[in-house]
Amino acid sequence: MPKVTPTSLNDRPYKLLLLSSDKSEEATLNCNLSNTQGFNYSLLSIEALDKLKQFELQSLCNAVLLDLRIDHQVALDSIRYLAENKGPIALICLCQNHSQLHEFKDIMYLIDDYILAESLTNGELPTRITHAIRRCRKEHELLTEQNLLKALLDNIPDAVYFKDTKSRFTKVNRAMADSYGHSEPDRIIGKSDFDLFTKEHAQPAYDDEQKIISTGDPLIGKIEKETLANGDVKWVTTTKLPLRDKHGTIIGTMGISRSITDLKEAQEALSRETALLKTILDNALAGIYVKDRDSRYIVINERHAKNLDAKCAKDCIGKTLKDFYSPEDAERSMAFDEQIMSSGKGVENVIDERPTRDGDSRWQLTSKVPLFDDNGDCVGMVGITQDITQQKKNELQLKSTIQTLEETKLQLIEAEKLKTVGRLAAGIAHEVKNPLSVVLLGSEYLLSKEQDNPEVKELLDDMRQAALKANDVVFELLDYSSPHEMSLVPTDINDTIEHALTMMRHNLRKAHVTLIDERGKDLPPVFIDGSKIDQVFINLILNAISVMPDGGELIVRTYTKRMREAGSNVSSEMTEHFCIGDTIVVVEIIDSGNGIEGNHQDKVFDPFFSTKTTGEGTGLGLSVTRSIVDMHRGMITLTNRKDKTGACAQILFPTADKA
Repeated sequence: MPKVTPTSLNDRPYKLLLLSSDKSEEATLNCNLSNTQGFNYSLLSIEALDKLKQFELQSLCNAVLLDLRIDHQVALDSIRYLAENKGPIALICLCQNHSQLHEFKDIMYLIDDYILAESLTNGELPTRITHAIRRCRKEHELLTEQNLLKALLDNIPDAVYFKDTKSRFTKVNRAMADSYGHSEPDRIIGKSDFDLFTKEHAQPAYDDEQKIISTGDPLIGKIEKETLANGDVKWVTTTKLPLRDKHGTIIGTMGISRSITDLKEAQEALSRETALLKTILDNALAGIYVKDRDSRYIVINERHAKNLDAKCAKDCIGKTLKDFYSPEDAERSMAFDEQIMSSGKGVENVIDERPTRDGDSRWQLTSKVPLFDDNGDCVGMVGITQDITQQKKNELQLKSTIQTLEETKLQLIEAEKLKTVGRLAAGIAHEVKNPLSVVLLGSEYLLSKEQDNPEVKELLDDMRQAALKANDVVFELLDYSSPHEMSLVPTDINDTIEHALTMMRHNLRKAHVTLIDERGKDLPPVFIDGSKIDQVFINLILNAISVMPDGGELIVRTYTKRMREAGSNVSSEMTEHFCIGDTIVVVEIIDSGNGIEGNHQDKVFDPFFSTKTTGEGTGLGLSVTRSIVDMHRGMITLTNRKDKTGACAQILFPTADKA
């Protein structure tokens, strides 16, 4: 027998572990091993099993030499323990003779080899140890591979199978048995596809396998429709290979099939949805489109292509609005799209006006929503745009007609009201002002005569102040109710504000209010009645001073802005006063007071509404102010400041060319 040197299995010397209570046995073994050339061993001796359990066997040695000449029960326990924990470590038992070996016949299957001390020949020991180590390692490797293969077959969700040359199953895994309704894999052994499927699938599968057997060419990733005997249909992707023996002869086939029924159904559903979507896109009465993150069209229907004045939808793919609109309009629209994609919030029913190539206007009703991927990241935008040009023209014409009717009706009503208010004003002047004049004259006369009695003098002074307050109320009521004659001339609003501020300088200084002048320059003129607008600014400034009893800041600001579009930042009231594209002159008077309470927001312009205590105001100042602004076809709002405490009165005037 040729020698097998340790270096053929391991470059390092073999480590042997002797489990024996006989000290002399270690010396004997060392003697036998050292007298043998070509082998290199190191021997470690442990006396008891308890000590052995303290070590990790696989890092300690390559083989264990168990002396069966120790106590019989200890020897049995050692064999069982080592057989369970040794792994690739060879277990070799040393016994005296066959009689002693026979005592362990029931568990001899657990050991890798045995050596009889009485019949041990010179040089036999290292050879037997070497072969035992090699055999144990090979068996361990084979067992590991078998366990791995079994674990793979038992747990892989795909159907794995092996067939002979007649396409009969020789081995299948659990997944295949479960897929085709069999409780155990063995129930399929010996059967063919004709026993599991209808001929529609079985015959092509058989033909494929016979071709593989005859040619040796594999079948990779074929999609197959499997119709079971009970009528159920499954879709699988199949790979089949030739099965060869150790000589390379084809002895059958092996294959793996993965169910793609859900994927196939999903694909069919997707195809139906795609066809449905295409039908909707092609026949929708609105323009529908999808843009990527760079605002390039990736989906667009013919209706929207027509809105862009493009030849066809195909010509729009990959392009942006810069290819169809003027640079200004394109930049504005693309910035709006970017805002939608960045914020992740869509918009609904935005009305937009677009100039056409022939100089006319096209009105569109647009809704846009951001497009998200599976990770929640915005990857584009979906939009629906409907051409409402004709509806808008009809609406504008209808509004113009209604406005004309409303103005006519209001003129008739106002004329009748003026008659009534005129009679009321005359009655008030006759019935209230004359008695008040008598009271005032009488109180002043008595005050001039009464110098000695302080209590009487104080009472007379209170009467005089009350009469003056009543007189002021009558004047404000007459001012609110009486017809107004206005003389409108084109005026720089800054000049009118300057006149009002000049009259209010003393009031501002007395109230310790700091004026911050932020009036813009080169404002377009507005058509106003100077004296009436003076009254507006004075009322607003006095209101602002009254809410800052301990002093503060008063900001007067003027600027222009352009009416862009109706949306979340443009109120419906504003669209009633101004048209998209109009230039508007804005005046803001901002105080640093306590602001307006929430429940008072909708009442500030109501006649006789006031937050002041009784005797401090009539509640007609803001009503008169709004009435004057309305007569100038302007708009006034009074809201709280967003940045800090205080209120902002904002007046919007049409420019002279639109007034």
